[in-house]
Amino acid sequence: MENAADALKLAAWVLIFVLALSIAMNAFSTTRAASNTILNNKDREYDYTYVEENLDGSGNVVTDRVVGLESIVPAIYKSYQENYKIVFENGIFPNGVYKQEDETGVMQPINYIDLRRETLGSDTQREEFVMSILYGTKYDKFQDVKNTVRENMGIALNDTGIYDTIGNRRLKESIGIYYQEELGEGNNPNQGEESNVPEANKTEKRVITYSNI
Repeated sequence: MENAADALKLAAWVLIFVLALSIAMNAFSTTRAASNTILNNKDREYDYTYVEENLDGSGNVVTDRVVGLESIVPAIYKSYQENYKIVFENGIFPNGVYKQEDETGVMQPINYIDLRRETLGSDTQREEFVMSILYGTKYDKFQDVKNTVRENMGIALNDTGIYDTIGNRRLKESIGIYYQEELGEGNNPNQGEESNVPEANKTEKRVITYSNI
């Protein structure tokens, strides 16, 4: 009888231990899930990108830097994923990065790359478009891409790509940030008007501008 009582006590303690262990593991899982959610949904007001500090001849901090293709090409590659707009100023591309038909059917030079404003349906199409404007006829799929975007989007690609046009030149890079809703992009169609979208819900867009030194 005494042995049976001891066995029941032991079984009860084992049951309590298993229950406590299950509760602890569930708590750890919940905590981890909450941590991941917080990390993946950071408030963008506290999301900063630090750029290597540049100093002028007097030791003053400047926000611009001088770069070459080693910095320009990766920025173009990331332009869609990171929601960048790449702008080329001062006649770097006299005929535009590419040309596009306006409302009257006239081809106009486009001196920026903003893939989120173009109707490229898939990641593969975006990648092929970027490769075509970067390398021109040196890209093995260039002619197919050129024909497709001309027919579907009214875009005329240049045979000479960005890579060969810039070559060994050094350009001044400037970085800025704006909210799409404040310029009539995103969900706010009233360009130039003050946006009613709460600041915490606005879409941040980075603009990287390249100009001749």
